[in-house]
Amino acid sequence: MLKSAAWMIVLFALSSGASGCQSKAGVNDGAGFALLTPSAETRSFIIANDRPFAEQVAGHNRTCMALPACTK
Repeated sequence: MLKSAAWMIVLFALSSGASGCQSKAGVNDGAGFALLTPSAETRSFIIANDRPFAEQVAGHNRTCMALPACTK
């Protein structure tokens, strides 16, 4: 079973490469992160129930706003 799954992954990778998938996006388009915009209700919930996560979201957004490659 595991052997056949591994072969399926290899075949998928080869077929994807052979199909010539190309992106029209520029080098920085979708650089891997975007501004996080939770709803007001979600913000209130995470601030009340998971303060460290809320601080991580705020830090992420500060970094995002400072970098032009971040999707806003």
